[in-house]
Amino acid sequence: MYIRLLSLRFYSKIFNMTFEADKTIAYWADSSAYDLETGATLLRSKKYPYALFFGHLAIEKMLKALVVKHTGTHAPYSHSLVMLAKKTGFEIPDEIFDQLAEFMEFHTEARYPDVKMDFYQKCTKEFAAEKYKEIKKVYKWLRKKLEI
Repeated sequence: MYIRLLSLRFYSKIFNMTFEADKTIAYWADSSAYDLETGATLLRSKKYPYALFFGHLAIEKMLKALVVKHTGTHAPYSHSLVMLAKKTGFEIPDEIFDQLAEFMEFHTEARYPDVKMDFYQKCTKEFAAEKYKEIKKVYKWLRKKLEI
């Protein structure tokens, strides 16, 4: 689906196609829900670092849906949850901003080899379960904002 979205951006510029915000919002929201469920599956399978990575991905995609809803244009190419949150057009409580900043660790440290091993050791069953619970709470809060 991501390749399809990139293709839509490319072809819409070349052929002067109309950007369809509703379809783009649905793409981001649907893939966000899928990634949240994938993360839960990984958590049950004891793949804790990847569960948190997919949790981050779910939040990122939900934020991108909200950015598109607010701006009517494509969301920026970014994994920064804080930056995306600032572009949603609504007020986000400090507590949620703090959590978004914390969740950034799950994207960076799960992917890059130089920090991966430290992160893997940190990802105990208890740590991952608590953080995934926080991810789901933020996800539900963001999802409600999409439905308004």
